[in-house]
Amino acid sequence: MLNAQVPADGEPTGDNPAQCVRLARLKDGLSQEKRAFAEDLRRVFLLLGVGVRRYAARRHLDASSVTRYLSGERVPPWDFVAGVIADVREEARAPLTAEVEQALRELHRAAQQTNRRRSEVQVLQDRLEEADAESRRIKTRQRALEETLQDREGWLARAQARCQNFEVRLEEQRPAHRAELEVWRGEYRRLGNVCSDLQDEVAGLQQELARARTELIEAEERCHLLEAELEAAHALDREGADRIEPPSLMVMLEEADRSASVPELVRVVGDLELRTRQATAGELVRSASQSRTIEEVAGLLAALRQAGFDAHAQAALPAMVMVRSVADTSALTRSLFHEGFEDYVLTLLQASVEFHRADDVSAFALALHRDGLTEHATSLLGAVAAVRPVDDLVSLTRSLVGGALDSALMAALSTAAARREVPDLAALSLALRENGLPRLAKALQLAAVAQRSASDVVRFVDSLKGVGLDRDAEKVYDNMQRRGVRHLLALVYVLLQERRHHDTWSLLLRAAQTRSGHEIAALITNLYSAGRHQYAAELLILTVRSRAAAEVRTLIGVLDERAPGAQTLIRTAARNSPPRGSATLLTCLARRELPVHAEAVFLYTLSDQNVRHLGEFLSALAAARSPYVERVSLCERARAASTSVAARLLLALDSASLSGQLVAVAETLGEEWSVQDVTRLIVDLESLDNPLKPLSWSVTRHLLHHLVGARSTTDLAAMACAFEVTDRFRPAEYLNSRAESVHGRRFRDELKKERTRYERKGVPLPPVFPLGVPVDPTPAQSAH
Repeated sequence: MLNAQVPADGEPTGDNPAQCVRLARLKDGLSQEKRAFAEDLRRVFLLLGVGVRRYAARRHLDASSVTRYLSGERVPPWDFVAGVIADVREEARAPLTAEVEQALRELHRAAQQTNRRRSEVQVLQDRLEEADAESRRIKTRQRALEETLQDREGWLARAQARCQNFEVRLEEQRPAHRAELEVWRGEYRRLGNVCSDLQDEVAGLQQELARARTELIEAEERCHLLEAELEAAHALDREGADRIEPPSLMVMLEEADRSASVPELVRVVGDLELRTRQATAGELVRSASQSRTIEEVAGLLAALRQAGFDAHAQAALPAMVMVRSVADTSALTRSLFHEGFEDYVLTLLQASVEFHRADDVSAFALALHRDGLTEHATSLLGAVAAVRPVDDLVSLTRSLVGGALDSALMAALSTAAARREVPDLAALSLALRENGLPRLAKALQLAAVAQRSASDVVRFVDSLKGVGLDRDAEKVYDNMQRRGVRHLLALVYVLLQERRHHDTWSLLLRAAQTRSGHEIAALITNLYSAGRHQYAAELLILTVRSRAAAEVRTLIGVLDERAPGAQTLIRTAARNSPPRGSATLLTCLARRELPVHAEAVFLYTLSDQNVRHLGEFLSALAAARSPYVERVSLCERARAASTSVAARLLLALDSASLSGQLVAVAETLGEEWSVQDVTRLIVDLESLDNPLKPLSWSVTRHLLHHLVGARSTTDLAAMACAFEVTDRFRPAEYLNSRAESVHGRRFRDELKKERTRYERKGVPLPPVFPLGVPVDPTPAQSAH
């Protein structure tokens, strides 16, 4: 097997005498371990069926080094052996097994043991490979953990945004639900009282039914007796004195109503209750309360409560309100209040709300105020404002405005603003203005803004516009924007839900101009957390543009303390803004002494936006005379950039017609970057999508034109061959033609040398491009 040679240009053979002699001598000088390893390595290599030069060219290796590896003169690194094994597995019909690879690894390790130094190096290389593999595993795990963490942080942000939205909705709905709860509690208490009364009435009816059955039996017995007596009486003389019929029950009650004292009336009511005549008793009480003096009525009500007949007293009060004068009602209210019968007073107020006309209600309220019952007057007016028709409320307002109950009237309008339907509020506002009461209309609207939810206020604004009160609608909307941050957020969400984007922008602009830094920061972070990134970014840009430098720095500091941080928000603003908006943001941040954040805008736009966007961005910065587009700044930035970023910058400068900056950056890179970097830069320029091909070739020609005069012929030849190897024939042809026209024979000689070096390495090159082709001497000018 040792005699099987691997020639440079063909298949293995043993017919070359010189090589056989050389291998024989080499065999005598090899250790046993190296010999065994070399023989097995050659056996594996022969399975490929290719020559040494061909394999060296395929793997970009030196052919002489491969020959030394296969002869055993040098022990190759394991990477070479592993590459041969991988190629055999890929190309051979009978790939190597794991046992064969392990045996070859052991022979390789034994061969290296003959050279202690190389053995130690190999051990270190093995340890380095293991450490590198472990590092890659850790990096993979780190990336997975980072992605999981980012995903979970996104979930957390969305969950927090939902919680905040629910809190906002809860705050909006809480006043309405609280009012509804109070209404239902009152209804529940009323129904409870009705049920209790009905249960008592059912029990009384059951007792009365039992007594009626007993009386029926007794009556039947009396009928039999009376029939017998009647038959006996027929025989007697029918003449006699006429019988005197006893008076009826109603006649007796009417007499008691007219002449009985209060204690006597109470006793009559008690007797009727015992005889299960509750309806009759109630009618007696109502009749007495309508005809007696106020003092007697108050005494009767007090006596009835003391005697346990409170239900009859409560039932008599609404009927009394309907038939008695307002003066009598107010006098009775005062008397009952002083006696401590607060529930009777409440019944009178409820009856007044239900049965009195608007002028009677105002008179009743004034009488209560004069009697020192101002709180009761306020409650009366509030109830009327909540439930009575708009016309009644306007009439009541006209009679009381500017008087002693002006403050109570304002409180009543506040109650109306909180309780009435939104269309009623608009109709009431219109009616108040038509009746010359603009102050009260304004008070009603301010109360609605302060107490109603954001959606209600938006509908209120629309309703005001619907009845022709456009100025009032604007004022309501203006006052609405002055409420707290939570309410303002709710308003933004309502406007977005209704797709009223113009109103949303106007609201954000006002917030940017008038709100404090902490409030604006809360608005921005909440909008971002809720997924409204565009509006969060727009609010940030509006604030930076409209506020003073100290205020902007305070805002950025507050944003840095809150998630997701000022840098993330600024990058979001740069991503969602048009080119001129991003340029304005950068300029304002720079002028407000925030260079780090201004740099974040520039770097994001430079690395992540498309070339057209970047060109318009640079053009806007140039129009604003920003130092970011000065030649020195752009050249410094290009020196430190990657080839792909530098390519984007050159194309953007060309699209923005910034020829001076383009020439400066291109010449700086052409003179200072290495041949490899310049080559990769041109390859990146040529690798862009089709729509940018004309633009990229214009920049490439200018760069090549400058390189011909700035770089040595050696560098130019190296770049030309690199273009040919990577199939970049257009820049290769242009560079060859231009360099030959400028440098002549010197360039041709260097190009031949460079091509020879490539051929020696086994790298095939295409045929030489024709030299001397005329080229445009001024590519930059022709491109522009």
